[in-house]
Amino acid sequence: MKIQEVIVRRISRCLGVGVIVLAGVMAWGCGPKSHAEKVAAIRSVFSAEVNSFIVEEEPLVTEVPELEAVEIVETEEGEPVVDDVVVDEMAEIDVIQKVRLDILIRHRSNEGLPGITVDISMVDSSEMEKGSWRVWFDTSNVAEATVTQFTHVLEDVGYEEGDGFFAEVRHPVPAEELGDYREFSEIP
Repeated sequence: MKIQEVIVRRISRCLGVGVIVLAGVMAWGCGPKSHAEKVAAIRSVFSAEVNSFIVEEEPLVTEVPELEAVEIVETEEGEPVVDDVVVDEMAEIDVIQKVRLDILIRHRSNEGLPGITVDISMVDSSEMEKGSWRVWFDTSNVAEATVTQFTHVLEDVGYEEGDGFFAEVRHPVPAEELGDYREFSEIP
């Protein structure tokens, strides 16, 4: 019986030491994370996509030209027509393009972020990138497992028929680019 008691005590000690070591390793691995690590973990459960977009054009008027008296002439059928010279002058007005994007943002976590930076890209019909933007959205009121639509307007975009837009929550973000993403610089 004595040998059995010694063996049981030694096994108990070994198991006790093993449990303590295992608990220490687990505590070390689950220790406090840096702000950037916490944000990266939360960002990884966010997603974004372009729901739709509308291209708007506004006249770019730097100087209003003085127009001479408009001459209205009649065609042989008796319909009034504006003189071609005035029409040609008006057709040369430059326009600025704006694109209104509707972006859907969702996340699958019980932890949110006050805001998130979304990468937006514009591609041509052959899917070559024509432009890119980083846009920060206030997500403080986006609840877990919900989809929230945000609207953002891109100014002075060279849109052509066949172009498209994409949005994503980039993950992982390279360490050298963290400064370009506002949520990483927010005070925890």
